[in-house]
Amino acid sequence: MKKHITVLFLLFSFVSLFSQEVISENPLRLKGGLSDRRESIPIINSVSKELSLFIVDRKTMYLNKYDKTFNLLDQLKFERPKTQAKNIIDAVESNNGQYLFLVSNNSKKKLELITIDSQTKTTDLITTPILSKNERYLEAFAHKNQIFILTLIPKTSKINVHKIKKAANIETLEYDLTNEIFFDKYDKPMLLYRAFASLNSSKLNIERIESDIPNALEASSKKTKLYIQDDRIILSLDISNRYSQLITLDLKTNSFDLTSIEKPQLDGVNRNNKQFVKSNSFLSKKLLYQISGMRGEMKFNVTDLDSKKIIKEITLQKEDSISFKNTPIIQEGGYYNSHREMEKTQKFLRKIALSNIAVSVLHKQDTIRVTLGGVKEIAAGGGGFGMPMVGFGAIGGAVAGLGNTFVTPTFYAYSGYTHTKSTRIDCLFDENITHVQGEVAVNAFDHIKEFSDGILFNKKAETVFKFNDYFIHGYYNSLHKKYFLRKFED
Repeated sequence: MKKHITVLFLLFSFVSLFSQEVISENPLRLKGGLSDRRESIPIINSVSKELSLFIVDRKTMYLNKYDKTFNLLDQLKFERPKTQAKNIIDAVESNNGQYLFLVSNNSKKKLELITIDSQTKTTDLITTPILSKNERYLEAFAHKNQIFILTLIPKTSKINVHKIKKAANIETLEYDLTNEIFFDKYDKPMLLYRAFASLNSSKLNIERIESDIPNALEASSKKTKLYIQDDRIILSLDISNRYSQLITLDLKTNSFDLTSIEKPQLDGVNRNNKQFVKSNSFLSKKLLYQISGMRGEMKFNVTDLDSKKIIKEITLQKEDSISFKNTPIIQEGGYYNSHREMEKTQKFLRKIALSNIAVSVLHKQDTIRVTLGGVKEIAAGGGGFGMPMVGFGAIGGAVAGLGNTFVTPTFYAYSGYTHTKSTRIDCLFDENITHVQGEVAVNAFDHIKEFSDGILFNKKAETVFKFNDYFIHGYYNSLHKKYFLRKFED
């Protein structure tokens, strides 16, 4: 038995070794006292496809500039401007060798810009207010060498998008959705602002999703999500159990579209148990995946958004076997057993009915991996604090301990990797959404984790980001005084 385990371990290590390669290894001497507080900020120029990597602490900003084949072109060092807005939200290369950073304080009420010119080796802090007094920050992201800031007007159905190409070039698009109808959790009309507001926090809530990477169920369980598609963004609302609502905003004009897709309706719902229904959705390519569940029943639909037609319907009752799954029913996390497998459909349905229900989707070549399940907050022993139950396969989305540290969306998905707590099944479908047999493949995140665990105590300023069709794991090795970039593929 021990021989078999050893062989399997060596085989996985062999596969992991050859799924990655060093694409850059450069000397970089950083002061040891600040190494734990440094952040890596990768900036990919959407035109030249070249990488600029900033390693940043509270006082200094180091720049490694690479060409398309990751040869190091230049290394520069800049003094970071002093400001109370200490959190980096996002950054772009706005022009050749000119960089723009969006920074904020913890509450996101103060937004400022830092500019860096690598040719003149200068930095500047722009404190001119970006938002008006009646705007609330929702989200910001980098896209096509520009920074976009989404805001809401309180107690209205109005959205603003601020496009920043340069520090002195800010364009604002206003979207007035006053005449549109949005539904609350009781399926009653509400203002759009209420969909993002929380009773427990002063911050507005939305989860940014990149649908071409493995997404944690913890992330996809959120009721409001943001997707970026070419020159438009889509905001999905799953507040109501009746409809998934998709708001499409054109980033070139102030035009918009609202689509409401009816959710799968459960057979066992009545007036007395209606409040126990859980539902959610996930958008991938031009398909909307929806899930509804309660004790003893689950339904799963896939809708073509062009035709508005349902192309797949699955109904699961507690007495049914789950013929469309490609893994056992898996429960990950908990204090006493981090991985359990269950057999009974009834137990799976009960677990997800007591959780935040979620669906997550990942396309890989001609196969679609769909994860169905739920995540749940459990009370930590003695402390009274909640811990999110998360998971996409072996991948969690909670970024424990990072606080307001800058993370790429890909690193956010990867960083909760070892903290998965979920109940789930993984299912494989072809492009016609027909179930296919086969094993769920190991992905790049698994390979990164396998490698990263071996350098646990030496890696600093870590990041993970997608480049072309593969992933890059970047980190500073404090023992060797070098910054490494490693390429990982599925």
